[in-house]
Amino acid sequence: MSSVHEGHRNRLKKQFSEHGGLGMNDIQFLEMLLYYAIPRRDTNELAHALLDRYGSIRGVLDAPAGDLITVPGIGDNAALFLETIREALQRYITSPNKETNYIFSSSDAGKYLVPMLRYETTEKVYLMCLNGRGAIINCGEVASGTLSTVNVSIRKIVDIAMRCHCTSVVLAHNHPAGFALPSTEDRAFTHELKHALGLMDIHLKDHIIVADGDYVSFAQSGYL
Repeated sequence: MSSVHEGHRNRLKKQFSEHGGLGMNDIQFLEMLLYYAIPRRDTNELAHALLDRYGSIRGVLDAPAGDLITVPGIGDNAALFLETIREALQRYITSPNKETNYIFSSSDAGKYLVPMLRYETTEKVYLMCLNGRGAIINCGEVASGTLSTVNVSIRKIVDIAMRCHCTSVVLAHNHPAGFALPSTEDRAFTHELKHALGLMDIHLKDHIIVADGDYVSFAQSGYL
């Protein structure tokens, strides 16, 4: 016999099936998400508890499993499920857009790189290698650091660019705890890198800094 909880679950699922997330608040959405990790319990109070502690769905998904399991009602299975959701979102966001094969401008570079870096919680450096027609040969992480610092080797970047046989590169890094504005260190590093790449006839096309879903381009800002 169907329980009250099962009836409520079916109504929420039907609402999402017919209207997506339209009209569904964060409590209801998280409650429904938890159905798939906790199949036989009311998850409404648990959704409230998670949002009260972490402030938002993003906060819940960013929380480490070891902290999640301290919330009454969240066991190992639910914590693993939420970690899996976070990983799936990260892979979705950072999967290359197959339609974006060419980088002709700083705007093209920014649009490509912002989704890759905007949700990173530590500072990371990415290198995009381009051929003479502006096509992306390779784009990936070359260094990572703490919340606000990262150590990256100019020699390593030059070596990667040479192995890719590229004619130009775009460097990118994120400021997870700040604005997308270049620091004095960022500007100094960029000029050193430009010089080192130039010795190998590789052009530093741009340096993109990503923060809070936005970016600053060195080329557009006159730093290059």
